[in-house]
Amino acid sequence: MTESLFLEQPVDLALDNYLKESSQFILEAETINVEDSLARILYEDILVKYDLPAVDKTLIDGYAVNSKDIAEADTNTPVTLKLIGEANVGDTNTFTVSAKEAVKVSKGAIMPENTNSVVMPEDTLTEGKKVKVFASVVTGCQVAKKAEDSKAGDVFILKQRKIRPQDIGGIIGLGYRQIKVFKKPVITIIPTGNELVPIDIEPDPTQITSSNSYVLRGFVEQLGGIGKIASIVKDELKLLKKAVSKALEVSNMVIISGGCSTGTKDYTLRAIQEIEGSKILAHSVAMKPGGHVLLAIVNGKPVIGLPGHPVSSLTSFHVFAKPVLRKLSGDPRSFWQITKDTPSIEAILTKNIKSPEGKEDYVRVRLKELGDGKTSAYPFTGRSSFLSTLVKSHGIIKICADCTALYEGDVVDVLLF
Repeated sequence: MTESLFLEQPVDLALDNYLKESSQFILEAETINVEDSLARILYEDILVKYDLPAVDKTLIDGYAVNSKDIAEADTNTPVTLKLIGEANVGDTNTFTVSAKEAVKVSKGAIMPENTNSVVMPEDTLTEGKKVKVFASVVTGCQVAKKAEDSKAGDVFILKQRKIRPQDIGGIIGLGYRQIKVFKKPVITIIPTGNELVPIDIEPDPTQITSSNSYVLRGFVEQLGGIGKIASIVKDELKLLKKAVSKALEVSNMVIISGGCSTGTKDYTLRAIQEIEGSKILAHSVAMKPGGHVLLAIVNGKPVIGLPGHPVSSLTSFHVFAKPVLRKLSGDPRSFWQITKDTPSIEAILTKNIKSPEGKEDYVRVRLKELGDGKTSAYPFTGRSSFLSTLVKSHGIIKICADCTALYEGDVVDVLLF
C-alpha cells in the first residue's frame, strides 16, 4: 500500500483518469426490436434505405398543374384548365397531364406526371370539369420533391445516440424492425459491514438495514444499467476478496458499498490490491462529502468503492460512478456534458454556507416555489450519515474547491435528483 494513494486527488484529475482507464472496456451489441429501444444507445449508424420522399408529393390540398400553363393568371385574367381527375393520398399515379390540364389532389398525394406545382383552392374556382386559376405559382410550389428530406444511403441517426420517442418513429418509418444497440451494463453492488442486516430482518440498536444498495441499484437502473445486489459481506478480507472476484465474473462494473475509509477495519483497498490484474487509481479525493472513495480497474473492469454513509455514497456515485456507467452504456459524452444535460433549476439560497477550501463541496438542498417564477433553496449541512436529508432534498449544489462560502440571496444552480 503506497502512501500516495491516501493523498487527496483533485476531483477532475481522479475522474479523468478513471474515465480513460474505463473506456478501454467496450460493451458488445445486441439486436432488439425498434419499439423496445427507448433510451438505449445506438451501436451503429441508422442509414436511409430509400429516398424520402420516394416520389414527388403534394404538401397541401389543391390542384396539381404545370406552372407554365398559369404563368399569366391573375385575379382579372384567370386561366381555365381542364380538370381530368382526382388523386388522393395512398393512390398510385395514373394521370399523365397535358397542356392546360389539372388534377385535384389531396395533401400527401403523388404528383401526377408532367405537373410541378400545386395551386391553393382559394386561388381557384371549379366549374364542372373545368377549374379557373386566379394566381400564378413558381415551379415547385407546395411540392415535396423526391429525396428532399433524405437520400438513400444518408446517415439518418448517428451511432451512440440515446434513442428518443421521435427517433423510434423515424427508424420505423425507414422500414427498420430491429436495430443494434449497446448491451446494458450489468452492475453488481456489494454491501459490506458487520453492522448490516438484510431488509427482511428487523435490526436491533447495533445494526443497520442494508438500504444503500437499493438506492444505488435504483440509480443504476435509472441510468440504463442492470443493477444486481449481492449478499451482505462481513468485514473479513477473504470474504470481500471472494465476493468481488465472483462479481467481476458476471458484471461489467462492481460497486462496493461501505468500507472505504482509511480505518484499519476497512478492507476494500486491501481486497482489491490482492486480486490479480488490479490497478488502484485513487483512494482519497478532494471533495466533501464522499472523499473516501476507491477508484480501481480490475482486469479491464471498473470497480468503485463508496463510503457507507448515505449522503457520501450518493455524492460519490453521482461524481464518479454515473459517468463511467454512461461510458459503459455507449454514451460518448464527457461527464461535464452529461452533467449539463442533468435536469437543473436556478434557485435563491436561503442561508449562508461555509465550504472547506481546497475541496469540492456538494450540498443537498430542499426547493420551495416562491411565486413569480422564483424558487428558494434551503441547504442541508448536517452529517452525511443522516438518511432523512436525502429524502427531504430535491437536488444538490456544487461549490468549487476555490470557493469558501455561498451567501443568503445568492442564485445557485441546483442539479435535480
